[in-house]
Amino acid sequence: MTLNWNIEVIFDFAIAFAGLICTIITYLPPKTQKITSLNFIRLSIFGMFIFMFFDGLAFLFVNNFIARLTGLMLIPTTLCIIIGVNYTIRETYYSKGFVLVFGLSILFLFVSLQPNATIPSTESGYLRIEWVGLFNIFGILFTAIAVLYMFYWGIKTWLNAPILIKKEASLFFTGISITTILGLVFYFMYLFESFYILISNLLILIGVIIFMVAILKEPKLLYILPFTVHRILVKDREGAPLYDHDWVESNITETIFTGFLNAVQLMSQEVMDIGGLLDINLEEGILIMRESKFVTVGLVATKSSKLLRESVIKFTRDFEEKFERELKKSIKDTSQYKDAYDLIVKHFSNFPYKIVKSKKQPLLLTGKYVKIPLELETKLRSVFTDEEEYEAIKTELIKSPLSMPTEFINLYNDLKHEIDQLSGEDVKYLNSNQSNEE
Repeated sequence: MTLNWNIEVIFDFAIAFAGLICTIITYLPPKTQKITSLNFIRLSIFGMFIFMFFDGLAFLFVNNFIARLTGLMLIPTTLCIIIGVNYTIRETYYSKGFVLVFGLSILFLFVSLQPNATIPSTESGYLRIEWVGLFNIFGILFTAIAVLYMFYWGIKTWLNAPILIKKEASLFFTGISITTILGLVFYFMYLFESFYILISNLLILIGVIIFMVAILKEPKLLYILPFTVHRILVKDREGAPLYDHDWVESNITETIFTGFLNAVQLMSQEVMDIGGLLDINLEEGILIMRESKFVTVGLVATKSSKLLRESVIKFTRDFEEKFERELKKSIKDTSQYKDAYDLIVKHFSNFPYKIVKSKKQPLLLTGKYVKIPLELETKLRSVFTDEEEYEAIKTELIKSPLSMPTEFINLYNDLKHEIDQLSGEDVKYLNSNQSNEE
């Protein structure tokens, strides 16, 4: 049997293998392995490159059955894209688009069984398999639906991305645009000249690599749309706040928020004792509360989800384990619980911050990250020997006008000079007293 090797077959195999390897690599980072929406997006991309591989096989063997199977690969590919986007936007596979495509899939399968759905033809000087009639129309329709869903997901994510991850969102949208817009343009040009399908497939590969790199670099891109996490607060069983963390700027003080949690907990005590986890609908969001042996954790978000509830449960468990000694001693000093930020990173790292709303917004660093002149640092360390006090002073200095460090040094020198003078006079006074006594 003579194999029908040609440029399109070679190109299909090369891009398919490259794409499949890239898709498999995306499963390696542990941070993104269990994200449901991303798993479906991966499956859709995997199906896309399997489609290209089967397309190359159909041309290589000039086989009508493989050509029809290639077309049917668009069904799982499109459905997985729809499910992945649905999970990203609303955390459910169901949507009107899913029902529509599922119904069309049955018709597509029926059309693929009809005679003459694919026929051999010669184009650009080599033999290939061409889709014809309704089979071709369904193939174009499913491709267009997949492209529209991906583009809708890309532009909605980019428009709603907070400023802190806008750069990654722009990279993500660039990849989506190359895959969808440019890929689709050359795909339709292929209907008139078969050579353009090679460019279309290459653009799809490039675009997929770009937007998958963006997602792996910043998984928060997948959590921009479903909900916004506002705040989490931990208090002890006596009602004293222990730890407070914000994702969004808030005008509500820690004291007021703690009081609100105490009131809610008091009214819902029976429910909390039964289930330990409680969802309370607010006017513009939801409060998720978790009560354990030593603490009560309250998290405010725009809406509840299975992921958020699991994150609150795991955070509460780890908080009690990490600070078991402090909690048993009923320590209420919030500075003793500042390392709880490590648990925020562990359990809530995928949720984006929306505190910074503009590139021009001033940011204040903690003393740990503040860089000050070496002379000032030496002076500060000689005055404030306690490390925590030293870091606190550095934090306050960065909030002060730029002239403050110089003024501080001058004031320090003046005070030191006065202290030295006083010390000298005290020495003279002691010496004179000693002489008189002798």
